[in-house]
Amino acid sequence: MLNLIDRNKLLLMSFKLIEDFLSLAKSKNFSRAAAERNVTQPAFSRRIQQLETWVGVPLVDRSTYPTKLTQAGLMFRDVGEQSLKLIFDSRTELRDMNRLSKNTINFSTPYSLSTYFFPKWLSELQKELGEISTRLILSFTHNRIETLVDGSCDFLICHYHPDLPLTIDENKYPYKILGTEKLVPVSAPGDNNKPLYTLLGSCAYPIPHLSYSSESYLGKTEGNFLSNLKTKLQLNRIYESPMSESIKKMAIEGHGLAWLPDSSIRNSITHKTLVRGGNKSWDIHLEVRIYRFLAKTDNSLEKTDCPIEKLWEILPQKNLNPIN
Repeated sequence: MLNLIDRNKLLLMSFKLIEDFLSLAKSKNFSRAAAERNVTQPAFSRRIQQLETWVGVPLVDRSTYPTKLTQAGLMFRDVGEQSLKLIFDSRTELRDMNRLSKNTINFSTPYSLSTYFFPKWLSELQKELGEISTRLILSFTHNRIETLVDGSCDFLICHYHPDLPLTIDENKYPYKILGTEKLVPVSAPGDNNKPLYTLLGSCAYPIPHLSYSSESYLGKTEGNFLSNLKTKLQLNRIYESPMSESIKKMAIEGHGLAWLPDSSIRNSITHKTLVRGGNKSWDIHLEVRIYRFLAKTDNSLEKTDCPIEKLWEILPQKNLNPIN
């Protein structure tokens, strides 16, 4: 049985292997990456092989120069970057928790909303509330409801589609609608700023599809939309990721067509690094909801002095622009 010291060493080694791989992905050269990581090239190569063994698929195409990542490697690179960032950001947050005020409001939200929607929404909110102390907990599909139910957060902000209801008791955890979001089909531009890929594929020439992981909420939403189409699209799924930002990068590089949150692509559309691959009839509409953990309210505080209560009171009623 591993003791605490051995477990810590094993965890640290796992981080190092991912950092090794990310260094190789950036430099595209085993020798340079090994030097950057302060190890010999043979030792570095063994560590990359060790990571590939653990993942179960080749991550690096060793037959090319400069070194290229396989399709699995591209996906693992994006997930690895985000995962390490989440881990080290979380460590910083945990170390700083003792310095946070008891009036801090804890929000749980998926990555897709945390990057673009949440900062702008919070700015608008602070125009009425004034400066407030907040902490953001990034949630994933499997633990999204759990963070609300177990009291880890005061508010859960998430996407919602009526065809894919959340398994949550709305009597215990009331919600309001903050607005709407839509997933827009986009592609990198080709000649004359026309999309490289459009929603006109055929059996002979299927559309390369950059999709969400099937277990993610956006993946389920996208799958539900596609399965309900009267005319089935000819799509060839060539890339899959749970993170919209990873899919966005692949789309910008011209790898295929993707449905991306409109809040995340506005600058890309403006600067024409992405263009529409279909008209508005192909947009997938979602609500952005905020759910509340009622028991988190401190009853010892007057209602008007509690920042959680203040926030809830100024939010719109839940019948704001619902999706039918």
